[in-house]
Amino acid sequence: MKAETGHNKNVTNFETLIIVCQGFGANYNPSNPSIMIPFLMNQHTDAKAAVQEVKVTETPFNSIEGERKTLFKPLKPTATKVINALKAAGAPATVIADAETINRKIQGKRADNTIKEVPEGEEAKDKISVSQQGFDMQIDHLEKLIELVHHEPKYAPNEEPVKVTTLADYKIALETINTAFKTAYVPYKIALQARDVKLYTSNTGVVDTAQTVKNYVKSVFGATSPQYRQISALLFRKI
Repeated sequence: MKAETGHNKNVTNFETLIIVCQGFGANYNPSNPSIMIPFLMNQHTDAKAAVQEVKVTETPFNSIEGERKTLFKPLKPTATKVINALKAAGAPATVIADAETINRKIQGKRADNTIKEVPEGEEAKDKISVSQQGFDMQIDHLEKLIELVHHEPKYAPNEEPVKVTTLADYKIALETINTAFKTAYVPYKIALQARDVKLYTSNTGVVDTAQTVKNYVKSVFGATSPQYRQISALLFRKI
């Protein structure tokens, strides 16, 4: 949330910068067209729209992301129940061993039952390129577990949650929500990229343009002038 506030702050400070420069009247007369008032106003309009588009696309994305987390939550305990049902059915030791191997992968554990370590910050790199792989693989592991118990003649539980048909339906539901997540992520990702271009591209983004404006005002009025002091405190940060 702090980052999003920072993006908004850059845009609102840019608007303030423009208003102050307009107040300088004819004394604000740069030769650089990229910091002339009309250009700055257009740049602010584009940047504001880009930040708003992120908000618009983020809402459905967050909704789907929450639904996916909820739907995946029972996967690990369900897989464990399948293992226990397999054992209770008297399945061969080799089948149980194969099932336990699959279950360890679903649980995110190594063969020695220790939890896999995820490097700090790994999850934050990119939700679809990093964490998404985990959801795809969990579906794949569940599919393998279903195939294994489906072909085991002794596996015929009466309990609905661990029946093969119920597990198959659950897998389809996971695939459906996972696809919906990917679909919702595309416009959100595009909006994020567009916002970053408008705000943070070197030389032409809002942040660098604001610094150019500050440099111009300082050169015209002086570093200790009241004109420069009006804008020197406006902060612009690349996030």
